[in-house]
Amino acid sequence: MDNAIIAQHALAQYDINVVSVSPVAQSGAAVFKIEDDCGLVYSLRVHKSKISTLEKIWTRRDALDSELVWLDALNRDTSLTVPVPKRNQQGIYVTQVDDINCTMLRWVDGEQKQRFTSEQELKSTAEMTAALHYHASKWQPPSSFVRPTVNRERVQNALDLIKRQVQEGLFDAHDIQILEAAGERAMALLDTLPKNKMTWGVLHGDIVPPNIVFVDGVAHPIDFGACGFGPFLTDLAITFCFISPHARQQYIDWYGKCFPLPNDYVAQIEALFIALQLIGMRNALGVPESNNWLPAHVQKCASREFGKYASGESFLFTGTPFWK
Repeated sequence: MDNAIIAQHALAQYDINVVSVSPVAQSGAAVFKIEDDCGLVYSLRVHKSKISTLEKIWTRRDALDSELVWLDALNRDTSLTVPVPKRNQQGIYVTQVDDINCTMLRWVDGEQKQRFTSEQELKSTAEMTAALHYHASKWQPPSSFVRPTVNRERVQNALDLIKRQVQEGLFDAHDIQILEAAGERAMALLDTLPKNKMTWGVLHGDIVPPNIVFVDGVAHPIDFGACGFGPFLTDLAITFCFISPHARQQYIDWYGKCFPLPNDYVAQIEALFIALQLIGMRNALGVPESNNWLPAHVQKCASREFGKYASGESFLFTGTPFWK
């Protein structure tokens, strides 16, 4: 069945009278915007990834249920506006159509952007991120809670897949040597990080402009599909892929006023930045059209952030970012 037919079968398992179904996006899941006869709007996700290299855990029933358990807790325990999960007629979060898992969330209204456009948006995003981390530092996930972890194993798997592409002629061997050196240094630091309630826990995992909706400059997080366990600073590292180096310290200061920073936060953020870039490259390799842009992206990373990091230099607040 194609995704639209799967969506129709899934919708039949919810107590809503559907007025319209509109496809929105397709990446880790196919997303449909649903409106009912009461004017309520939902996001229906059909968890069939178009990314062939995506780890299987992301579409597993227990992992999807865990994501929605956290969203429910955030909705109950905080003042944050988040996508509220909807249970099906069986009273559960994950709806199965044949062997495909589907989930439904309330739609969060607001303006989505491809980049940050004001200081207020950055400040609100930093405060919103800190609020997520504060909740995670107090919240105890149930014993059944299963989500991926940012750790050495995932980074090493990404590096191994990337290195194989040199033999296929996709990447320059020297660039990949730089990526490997930087990745090894990042993994060595990640191995030493403590796991306590103030530094490590459940995090969003993909706080970037397309996964935020803004209402009067206030940031509301959406798309928790990449949430998992890891150092809280993971969320800052991924956001910094969209913030110029000269603006990052101010962002850190805003965040730090709401949630405490570890003493070595710069070293941690840089290591996580490198780790997340490698994982992102791994995922990109699973999308055929990435061959059109990924080699140039890898070359820029190698000559900029990864090159500095591999040679022991700091890059967080200086230089030209890979996306320019």
